[in-house]
Amino acid sequence: MSYWNLRYSYKYDLAGFCNLFTCSEQLIELHKEGYESFIDLIDSRPDLVELARGMQQAGFDPRVILVSVFDMVDHHGSDMDVLCSLMEQPEKRELLKRYYVEEEQLVTDEIWHSNVEPLLPMLSNMVRYVHENGFHGYWVEVCEPKLESRIEEFKVPASEYDIVGEINDLLGPKYHLPLDEVTLYISPFSAPFGTKLRSQSFLADARWEFENMVAIALHELMHPPFSRDRIEEIAEYLWEDDLLQEAFGAQPPNTTYNTPLRFLEENLTEGAHVHLAEEMGVLKEPLKYLAEHDHGSHVVSVLLYHRLKSGIMDQFDSLEEAVEHMVVDGTLVPGNLRNGYRDIYATAGVEAPF
Repeated sequence: MSYWNLRYSYKYDLAGFCNLFTCSEQLIELHKEGYESFIDLIDSRPDLVELARGMQQAGFDPRVILVSVFDMVDHHGSDMDVLCSLMEQPEKRELLKRYYVEEEQLVTDEIWHSNVEPLLPMLSNMVRYVHENGFHGYWVEVCEPKLESRIEEFKVPASEYDIVGEINDLLGPKYHLPLDEVTLYISPFSAPFGTKLRSQSFLADARWEFENMVAIALHELMHPPFSRDRIEEIAEYLWEDDLLQEAFGAQPPNTTYNTPLRFLEENLTEGAHVHLAEEMGVLKEPLKYLAEHDHGSHVVSVLLYHRLKSGIMDQFDSLEEAVEHMVVDGTLVPGNLRNGYRDIYATAGVEAPF
């Protein structure tokens, strides 16, 4: 049985709050109390508002980068010199580049040098400005007690879900998770996103019910569900399919699933997590969910979910082998995706987005 570490961290809440400098209507509505408490602080720095909006338009909002940076720092307190060191010191920025460009392949070398690295000193300035102008006191007084209470509420349901065991059964021995535990950081400023962190950890909004946390954990801990090299090969093979192209173009603006590899990896992970979430009783209407989530763009997720639900894993020892079989048997072949996709929705009596 896997163990849940339930935690919160000032650094992730600081990162999440900085997203409010985008002045996005959605984020303001989701985090109205925090925004209204610091609206004067935000309005008094139009340069930081411009920075945040520009980043969001380019597909890299402040929260995404700041959470990624802070995840590399083993410090959960409020020492800004420690937290900002990776953004401010050129030699330390190389550590970030090595992890996110070379190891995780989250961005290309070109995007790193043109769109990410130049912004790090400005983001450090943003973080220090927010921290030094009342946010830390607000967090201690208003946020921390609520987070402690929420963790107490989560302790009982957490003991009921063997996340690691379920994931390992699906991924197979070659891709087993190394630890028999999952770490959940809850935050008042995470919505609408859940975020994967290092070492079987993830970040999610404290207001969500624990069943939502289980579904997010299933998704985030499976990235990538097997070799990224093989996922990229399959993505390039499928890329000429008209349904895949249509779905790729229908994604929300500024999506991070902006390459064939990233898009297919997300599709495969989504299909696998939706199947496990249904099996574990934390997702009631999987096809409806897939039709609505991210503008219904995860069309390969539907095909994979259907085959998993139909018992394809009875024949194979890993998700990788099952997906390889779907390529061989014609399910994942350019030109075939739309018919199979629509048949699944028609049989279920759910309207297909495409």
